[in-house]
Amino acid sequence: MSERQWIALYTKANQENIAITHIERQSFETYCPMITRTRRHARRIEQVRRPLFPSYVFVRFSQNGTQWRPLLSTRGVQSLVKFGDKIGLLPEGFVEDLRRYEKSGKLHQAIAPKVKPGDQVTLSAGPFQNCIARVLSLPEKERVWLLLDMMGQQVRVSQSICTLLPA
Repeated sequence: MSERQWIALYTKANQENIAITHIERQSFETYCPMITRTRRHARRIEQVRRPLFPSYVFVRFSQNGTQWRPLLSTRGVQSLVKFGDKIGLLPEGFVEDLRRYEKSGKLHQAIAPKVKPGDQVTLSAGPFQNCIARVLSLPEKERVWLLLDMMGQQVRVSQSICTLLPA
């Protein structure tokens, strides 16, 4: 195990950049993986960079003598991710793998298809992969209620909208 470990800090809402600025002023290394998302606002569609894990920032520190307590009073930081009384150390190589994926462009937003109630769709993932279903409703922007024909009966299931393909 390396003596320099990554930990996760929980930030105040939408204050990841503020937290990073003030953490780095304390000579800590930080990382916040970013993803490009499509934002629709006021009849405009634009691509924006957002944190992959909203409200979380990864911080690298040395377990040998480095004090992490000042991080708790850093501007933008809400708390330190802990499990009971122990600091939640990230698995070795986790941040490096994320950085590699982000740099190679493999971190991207799944594009949700435009569907409406009554549309027929094919499921592209999960236990119902390749099944054809009918869209019942769209209660949330990332979930959808579907009606599947299974063994002669109609079954209502909730599914991520990103796993749908037009039928």
